[in-house]
Amino acid sequence: MPGQKTLFIFLTISLLSMALPLPAMSAETTGEEHSPESLAIFLQDTYKSLTSLTFAFDQVTRTGTRERRGRGEAVFYRFRPPAEDGPENSISATQSVMRWDYIEPDPQIIVSDGETLSIYTEKDKQLIRTPAKELESDITYAFFSGSRDLLDDFAAQDAEADYLFSSGTDLQSLLLVPREPHNQIRDVRVWFDDKGIIHHLVITDHFDSLTELNFDNIRVNTLPPGNREALEEIITFTIPPGTEIISR
Repeated sequence: MPGQKTLFIFLTISLLSMALPLPAMSAETTGEEHSPESLAIFLQDTYKSLTSLTFAFDQVTRTGTRERRGRGEAVFYRFRPPAEDGPENSISATQSVMRWDYIEPDPQIIVSDGETLSIYTEKDKQLIRTPAKELESDITYAFFSGSRDLLDDFAAQDAEADYLFSSGTDLQSLLLVPREPHNQIRDVRVWFDDKGIIHHLVITDHFDSLTELNFDNIRVNTLPPGNREALEEIITFTIPPGTEIISR
């Protein structure tokens, strides 16, 4: 079952993974437009315009000599009720939901329906539920929910030349550093192609532990904005009999 640090990483991944795709940058783009701040705004503006995002992911966390790997699939969806729906029929004006299905190392489901964050761990036969509003003070959750902008909480910088990720393609990179000291994160690095699609990110904490994510099979805006069936499919999962339910 994820601890607070794992939840923070999960939410950090959420904010960065939503920032795609972007219009391709032309070769005539000026140096000013290529500044770290403009790239961060570029990601932010695109994030705000997305309807849905799905992808497969591979994750590795390295702490000293210890290494933990995981993989699975994730989906993010902004549900906008059809115009004919009255307020009494809509969960919210725009409901942002997300779901992570871990296949390895152990099956796990992490779902946020905008009101409740649910974490089901098959191995522990345990479901933890906590109000999503309690996470509003987290800078990454605030970004995901749309209540804050990326540059409100992060300073954008050029990534160091000796810390470049190579995947056989030409990728741009960006370093994000919390503006105020944060107890869970030191910095975040993202790598994206000329269309703005993020392929890789690295999250570093104050103990030099690294969590790396690689994204594949990325699909954007494949879900219609007002599809209730799609919404229910994302936020609904079956709890086996005998599962311990913990509410916080």
